[in-house]
Amino acid sequence: MYLPLPLLGYLADSHGPVILAVLSFLFFSPSYWISALYIQKNWSYWVLALSFGFIGLATSSLYFASLLTCAKLYPKNKGLTISVPVTCYGLSSLIGSQILKLKFLKDLDKDELNLFKVFKFFAWIYLILGGFNWISSSVVTIEKKLILRTDEELSLLDNEIEVNHRLKYLKFLKDPAAYVLLLSILLTIGPSEMYITNMGSIVSQFNPTLSISDQVSLHAVSSTFARLSVGGLSDYLFNRLNISRVYILLTLMVLGILTQVFLQFSDFFSYNFQIISILSGFTYGGLFTLFPTIVLSIWGSELFGSCWGSFMVAPAIGGSGFNMIFAHIFESNCLIDGAKGGCLGDLFKMILSSFVGGAVLIILLGRIMEVKKGISL
Repeated sequence: MYLPLPLLGYLADSHGPVILAVLSFLFFSPSYWISALYIQKNWSYWVLALSFGFIGLATSSLYFASLLTCAKLYPKNKGLTISVPVTCYGLSSLIGSQILKLKFLKDLDKDELNLFKVFKFFAWIYLILGGFNWISSSVVTIEKKLILRTDEELSLLDNEIEVNHRLKYLKFLKDPAAYVLLLSILLTIGPSEMYITNMGSIVSQFNPTLSISDQVSLHAVSSTFARLSVGGLSDYLFNRLNISRVYILLTLMVLGILTQVFLQFSDFFSYNFQIISILSGFTYGGLFTLFPTIVLSIWGSELFGSCWGSFMVAPAIGGSGFNMIFAHIFESNCLIDGAKGGCLGDLFKMILSSFVGGAVLIILLGRIMEVKKGISL
């Protein structure tokens, strides 16, 4: 999902988001059909691995096509432009988890998912959704063709856009501000990704009787609420009251810091873990909305796909790194008799320091933009 994003973003900026819609349409449904046949015919494991790789590519293409279409059609309302597709992206996982509870996707004789039925169902769903996404993403290309009615004019413009885009992207790659922001994303979204991946183990360590699915639902709902509300709020505060988005981003990071402080009190939160789930979900959803909004504010809609695609390397690296740290601490401290939530104290202290570092970098970025470039975030 993450590795192809720099290339996908570059392609979308150069040739329009419709190219990503085409990729998602071509890869999603066939990959799920192959996965379904793997279950039925017991093919090699690597066939399933390859099909899931293409599903990841298709997922990123679908997400990015929607995000970039909105960004290019509504560049003035940056917060809502980002938050609406990002909110839908978050909602889809919540809807998907509920769909998987339906009886027609389970074996009749036992209460377990029938993966052949599941993969076949998703193959049909993504065939339909891919078609809709293809049509909606074509709007940007159609608008350009209406402005330039002849093929010759369109071809000349495409060549000019490609050259200009390449030069602008190379300039972006040399911008120190980009690496300040990249590191901030790594230090904040990275541990947030780790928390989602290991939520079951963390919740069970605090209280084995807690319902993990309930905590996942609370996290998803609060994340979805943050994705929608934070985008609209940032637009209102910036456009009406001239309040920088940096302050809203710092507030979210403070919430992340407080969450790590609260996790030190394992005795209290073993019975009130829903507070942690809500706070961590809201922080994660808010960060995933405001970071791309800031990218859009600094580098503009013309370069947004290439820039945000490049920045998405940070959650991939950060998530993997913090997952390894979690595994090391969990194996060292928690796999002993009687171990409780306190065994993860070192992990939460490390994440707290990581959020503090991310906040300091965002303050530095705000100063760089204001003093050196005259850009208000």
